[in-house]
Amino acid sequence: MTSIQPWYATPEAPPDIVALLRLGVRPTCLDGASVHGLWTPPHTGTHVYRPRRLTAGLELENTRALRVRRRGGQAVPSGKAQPLVLHGPELRAWPDLDPVPDVQLILEHAGRCLPVVKAAVLFESAMHREMLSRRDVDRIIASLPQCARRPLARVRGDAESGTETTVRWWFESRGVAVRSQVRFPDGRRRMDLLVGESWVIECDSREFHDDPRSYDEDRERDLHLTSWGYTVTRLSWEQVFRRWSQTERMLLAIYRRGEYRKRPRRGEGALVA
Repeated sequence: MTSIQPWYATPEAPPDIVALLRLGVRPTCLDGASVHGLWTPPHTGTHVYRPRRLTAGLELENTRALRVRRRGGQAVPSGKAQPLVLHGPELRAWPDLDPVPDVQLILEHAGRCLPVVKAAVLFESAMHREMLSRRDVDRIIASLPQCARRPLARVRGDAESGTETTVRWWFESRGVAVRSQVRFPDGRRRMDLLVGESWVIECDSREFHDDPRSYDEDRERDLHLTSWGYTVTRLSWEQVFRRWSQTERMLLAIYRRGEYRKRPRRGEGALVA
């Protein structure tokens, strides 16, 4: 056991977090969100914060550290060490003694640091996982600068993945009518996104494809929807977060054809409220 004031680190302590604590910082924003199990879009830099009383004599501008990444509660490789992205709180001391800040503080930092859509992914994940209530989220958003406050006011808690949030926000920012979690005609399952009357967007939430059963279930969903007269577009995690410029061009090409305005061709394709 080693001492990292004001903590003691056991041999089982996560080494990526211990390394940050030794620098006098704690993970926040995207890195802290990953520890809490929130959806986290890809990012560069390791996001950390420190109270003002610890800044004297700590030159961290050129310091690098591994990003904090979790999948299913387990640490996953995060590649090369990244420059620290320093968040500067107004506090003069740590607000608590937890090595990882609570979700509310993490989202406050994210709302001031990230592009609005990436911040929305974290907010909607916290709501979907019931870590924060709508009232909690509204209170955090109200504390943010107006440039973030106005768009983030439309976050919602029914998105089931970060890819779904990202794609829905893209459509909404263009004034396109899009609905989330619309029921299948059989009433047993839900579509991720429905654009207009008949264009279904299914968003793959998995960065790592290692579940053959899920792959088969996804294709079964697509076949059901197509049989009922819907047009189905399935987007992978990589298409949304790694190859978005190419994906965006193709989505626009499909949208401009206007086929989404047509109702499903067969009567049994009527939507279930």
